[in-house]
Amino acid sequence: MAGSIVVTYDGRGVASILTAATLLASPDRLGRALHEGVRAAGDKTRTVVRKALHQQMGTKRYGTIVAATRSFIPGPMTYVIEGRGKGLPIIEFPVHGSRAKGRTWRDQPRDPAGRFGPLPPSDIGFVTARPWRVEHNFKRSFVAADGAFKARLPGSARTRTLFGPSVAKEIVKDATLAAFEATAPREMEAQIAKRLARIVP
Repeated sequence: MAGSIVVTYDGRGVASILTAATLLASPDRLGRALHEGVRAAGDKTRTVVRKALHQQMGTKRYGTIVAATRSFIPGPMTYVIEGRGKGLPIIEFPVHGSRAKGRTWRDQPRDPAGRFGPLPPSDIGFVTARPWRVEHNFKRSFVAADGAFKARLPGSARTRTLFGPSVAKEIVKDATLAAFEATAPREMEAQIAKRLARIVP
């Protein structure tokens, strides 16, 4: 009684490999597939990053984050998501305040004899906002006559406009960075593989 193993050659597999190699050898078709894959992966990642930024920074509107970010493809296999600008105007966050610019007699405590005591510290603030979803009171702040949220500079009569965090700084840290790192590699692999599968039999 004899045992035997049989190897049968099926040329269809080699033919498929040769066809795939020919397709992949076409720079235009391969380059287009890679470019489309990178763009699709980048666009999906950009949405995740923007949503994470919106939650992280605590802006009132998602559109604020969209307006302060942009994306582009500077070269092969590269997708950039960029945060732009300095701090966002404080009105982009939940904010409230009063027009009291400085110290008032109503805040002035009285001693036991009914006489007014010292005024409260001059750095008292009348504007409170919630950047990063955390309540923050701005020193020497007030609401100007035109409705703008401002603060007096220390030891000066000059004022400055109030701003919150910057998208350019926030996009590369904390929950937004974690969201990017969790999404980008996964989407890049999936989207490129999906498009290569279309041109490989």
